[in-house]
Amino acid sequence: MKKILYIIALGCFIASCEKKHNDSTEAVKDSTALSSPEHAGINKDSCSDGVYIKYPHAYNNYIIDNQAYIVEKNIRFVKALERNDTEDKAGAAYTELKEQTQHSLDSLERLCPFNGNTEFKASAIELFKFYQEAWTQYETLIGIKDKKERVKNYEKVKTHFNEIYAKKEKELEDKFITAHTNFSNEYMLHVRKTPLHEKLDSLLYLKK
Repeated sequence: MKKILYIIALGCFIASCEKKHNDSTEAVKDSTALSSPEHAGINKDSCSDGVYIKYPHAYNNYIIDNQAYIVEKNIRFVKALERNDTEDKAGAAYTELKEQTQHSLDSLERLCPFNGNTEFKASAIELFKFYQEAWTQYETLIGIKDKKERVKNYEKVKTHFNEIYAKKEKELEDKFITAHTNFSNEYMLHVRKTPLHEKLDSLLYLKK
């Protein structure tokens, strides 16, 4: 079955910093941050009521990880549909997807810029808002109790989703990847897959 409903920028999976030095870093909750060159730069921007992150590698990972958390919930929800889980299970997975998307969006909207760079953050917010819009296409599937009828409607939603959202999705993902690449190049960040993204790869190719 084609995974057309997976909202995934696969290029963004390989997007966390590779350790280069054992320099001191500022911890960020749930971040896969490692370290960056000492000369890479320290964030001089600040905001009184926002999330301030001092180092570029941690800033990068904060944004990328929030996208990955959404992707994980999306994969789990679509897997529930493909397994034709009960209405309750599929509904619970859908609720988690919507809640995670909102949480990640809120987290980024509170994030301070990094030395005047707003492109990376803004492109992620725009992509996350697109996710929220796209998830509404799932609503019709949740309330269908008959499994055969749900499968039939699932195929219709996939086709409709591809026709309506595929082009916009690609445009926003390309914009996000470009912003990430620019930020990584500016601060000389080396990218690699992290355990979080390896987990997503595993989930994506599981049959159940």
